[in-house]
Amino acid sequence: MFEYRFRRLRSLIGWLSLTAGISVCLLGLAAFAAPGFWAADNMSFFLRQFLAAGLAGQFGGLLGFTVPHRRPGLYKSLLVLHTLLFAVLAGSTVWRTVEHTQPVAATRAGETSLRVVATNLERLFLENRALTDFLKQADPDIMVFEETAWWLQKHHWKKLGRPIGAIGKPPFPKNLVVGSLGDISVYSRFPILESRSIIVENEPGQQRQDIREILVLKLDVEGRPVNLVAVHPSSPRSEVRWNRRQTYLKRLEAVVAELKAQGDAETIVIGDWNLSPWSAYFSNLFGKLNLGTAFPDGFPQTTRFFFDYRLHWVLGAVVDHVAITPGLRFSGVKLGPDIGSDHLPLIADIVLPGVAKMKSAN
Repeated sequence: MFEYRFRRLRSLIGWLSLTAGISVCLLGLAAFAAPGFWAADNMSFFLRQFLAAGLAGQFGGLLGFTVPHRRPGLYKSLLVLHTLLFAVLAGSTVWRTVEHTQPVAATRAGETSLRVVATNLERLFLENRALTDFLKQADPDIMVFEETAWWLQKHHWKKLGRPIGAIGKPPFPKNLVVGSLGDISVYSRFPILESRSIIVENEPGQQRQDIREILVLKLDVEGRPVNLVAVHPSSPRSEVRWNRRQTYLKRLEAVVAELKAQGDAETIVIGDWNLSPWSAYFSNLFGKLNLGTAFPDGFPQTTRFFFDYRLHWVLGAVVDHVAITPGLRFSGVKLGPDIGSDHLPLIADIVLPGVAKMKSAN
């Protein structure tokens, strides 16, 4: 009796695993098959979870294959279908992962490596202890913050009786640019030659909280100009916001193309893109602009987590990215610790070939 029930249980596990596995594989493949639809494109944020569920479904299906079924032909067909769908989903995900990924190599003699740290603060105070401790340890040359809420930052500093911006106070460098909307701010050890805040509106009369900006800087790195573009489009949590993100990405494409056409400086684009690395829009944008990227420790990892940091591998998405033009290369990319925001800091070491190492300005 016990053996019979155990066989029935394995059979039930097999059927349920294949049914669920096929469903999640189809959801994942929708991101590749129909990226022009909001819901389908958003599935690209969860491909890691879909792959994990699909792999579990494959194991469950194989387990169920070890016992007889009432409809063995149907069960075998479902197992074959699941195997094919999972293979296509895994292959497509791997291809998108490596499509625009550049190799990471150590800095050589005669080169300098800029360290750029970028993170979404989620309105966290800039002098929060966890954040400043991390920045002191990371020792970046450039700090890029999104969702700064500069009006709130100024309120905190005024309330504490401290200078606005904490400019020049460790760990913050002496050069600071804040976007017109106060959403993006950049600190730099290098002199800032030019800066402009580009306002992106999807439609006239759009509410202020839905308007986004692109912050464009030109830095002087030992006499060599380097463009830095800080980004933070809308999160595509609704179809309306998805369309706003698309408008933002089109404007970003035009901005970077204009900088490349000028030809006097290499360009770094970094920030909270609210865009999955497996999205067709990520692939198209990088392909059109000939941009390269690298992932922390070599593979996409959660940069935006939900509810609790301890669950970031399960309840999280890859939305923070760094991109570079062909004249630059990466010597390292990694993630920082939990600093009290719902994003993890992205740390990118970017090499400028042929430039002598610059001493810290702090």
